[in-house]
Amino acid sequence: MSEINSGTIIDGRYRVLSRIGSGGMADVYLAEDELLSRQVAVKVLHHRFVDDQEFVERFRREASSAAGISHRNVVAIFDRGQWNDTYYIAMEYLPGQSLKALIRDRGALEPDTAVAITIQILNAAQYAHSRGVVHRDIKPHNVILSDDGRVTVTDFGIAQAGGSDITHTGSIMGTAQYLSPEQAQGQPVTAASDIYAVGVLLYELLTGRVPFEGDSAVAIALQHLSAEPLPPSSLNPNVPAALDHVVLRALAKDPQARYADAPQFIAALQTARGALSSGPPTEQHTPAFAPTTAATAGPLIGQGLVVGLPSQPTEAGSPPSGTHSGSPSRRRWWWAALAVAVVAGAFVAAIALSSSKSNVTLPTLTGQSEAIAIARLKALGMKPSVTRQSSVGAPAGAVIAQRPRAGTVVQSGTRVYLTVSSGPAVVEVPSVTGMIEAHALRALRAVGLEPTVQSQPSRHVRVGYVISTNPPAGLEAVQGTPVTVEVSSGPAGSTSKSRVHVPNITGLPESAAAAALSSVGLAVGTVTERGSSSQAPGTVLAQTPAGGALLASGGSVELVVARATSEVEVPDVVGSTRTGAEATLRATGLSPATTTRSVTNPAENGTVLEETPETGEKVKRGETVTIVVGTLSEQVTTTTTAPTE
Repeated sequence: MSEINSGTIIDGRYRVLSRIGSGGMADVYLAEDELLSRQVAVKVLHHRFVDDQEFVERFRREASSAAGISHRNVVAIFDRGQWNDTYYIAMEYLPGQSLKALIRDRGALEPDTAVAITIQILNAAQYAHSRGVVHRDIKPHNVILSDDGRVTVTDFGIAQAGGSDITHTGSIMGTAQYLSPEQAQGQPVTAASDIYAVGVLLYELLTGRVPFEGDSAVAIALQHLSAEPLPPSSLNPNVPAALDHVVLRALAKDPQARYADAPQFIAALQTARGALSSGPPTEQHTPAFAPTTAATAGPLIGQGLVVGLPSQPTEAGSPPSGTHSGSPSRRRWWWAALAVAVVAGAFVAAIALSSSKSNVTLPTLTGQSEAIAIARLKALGMKPSVTRQSSVGAPAGAVIAQRPRAGTVVQSGTRVYLTVSSGPAVVEVPSVTGMIEAHALRALRAVGLEPTVQSQPSRHVRVGYVISTNPPAGLEAVQGTPVTVEVSSGPAGSTSKSRVHVPNITGLPESAAAAALSSVGLAVGTVTERGSSSQAPGTVLAQTPAGGALLASGGSVELVVARATSEVEVPDVVGSTRTGAEATLRATGLSPATTTRSVTNPAENGTVLEETPETGEKVKRGETVTIVVGTLSEQVTTTTTAPTE
């Protein structure tokens, strides 16, 4: 939507004074709340998002979540509503500047100042995390330094509604530089992602630049996934080794390797603060800063420490003639020289490392686009090799297989083979005219087509057989294309047989299968026997047509049943009752014979104590198996029961 003019009253309450900011998803205006006579900041959603109902609902829901957070380091949400075909949020107005503007104007901050600011940001993050709200987009643009020295985080929770912004040109670059590796891969976002983003922010406060930069969002995201950041001290010699360690742990690729939560991060920062008291390495390498005046910036308050922000840097000692020691141009020259040295050092190191092999764990590449998969492999020092294969389930250009597989540890320089989908293949529609319906459907599915059946009267084609297909046979079609199969229902107006659904009879005994078919007007057709060690003889192993197919009433279904084998395995019946053991043996095809043995333990009365032949032994079908059953008696008596036919 176009800019809102000064004097416009939003929703009958907020009178616009001026526009104070603009972003990828909304404009922010300074307004006067005429109901409560106070100044507020009103964020108005860009009109292009209004028709996206899912986006709007998330925007409203997240605004409600943020409104439930009340903390001195989190911007307060006062109101939200709908106005002039869009949506707005009224929030606390914070006079001051964004942290991004401060970094842009002054470059790297003193380590103690950077730590003080970061601790306040982590206090805000911890408060929100404890209430189930994850920011998802912590960056200097969303941190305000108020005139009274307060550090305030904005857009808590609302950032999730802007998640789809990542595909919009202009908003992706600012966000991509602060994305955690799991966000770059599209994985679920947790509080650990906020810890990573705060690590990036602290890195920028200490060095004046983000750890990863690139020409595109994809290039930056790939660095988040695979590149290791330079230690902040390599760009700013004022940063002690202890603070290097804190920053690099927060930037760990694995969320589990980062700080468990914001309090743990804060504790590490406070411990590293002790190293700051030792001072910079040498005076000649450390710029000295002039005191801050009230006109340039307010004090920053962090954990009870009042820190002044420098207005302009001036190097210690006498400057060369004709040059102001604190001028921005001299400072830029100093940082440019340092940057050149760092880049040159990194280049030399890269050449040195290229001659040696290192172990790399291959990431998961299936499902990603070919371009991203290749870029990730090259970033890891791998040699990608691509072959293409048609696929119905994957879009063209997506990786559908990789070799070696994900998680394999290989040496750098190893060739990794990627199979990339070329999309669905083009196939020729097979001729199924004159086939029975079930066989026709099977032939069409075999080439990747999706058949659907449509009944059609016919005087010349038997009921249940295919008349024609659309598209017709011989025509080329993309796999996945629906094909209408016209099946004869007999002459129009005739008393032809109706069509019924074939029941699924697989797994039933042959007699039960025949009864099930008969109940719907079908009969058993050809029966073929097949050996099976896992199914009882006579069990239906397969059927044609399959269950669910349509068949003319009176038709027949072909069966494949399990064949009786000449040998069976003696089942384990020890511990069973006499009746149960005899039933089990008969069901296996064996003939039980029973003897008794006197026992004194009541628990053994009526229980099978032994069996001969023993459990697991293979015997001929019909052979006798003798079981010994316990009988509670003082005298030993033995009787024998003749084998049962």
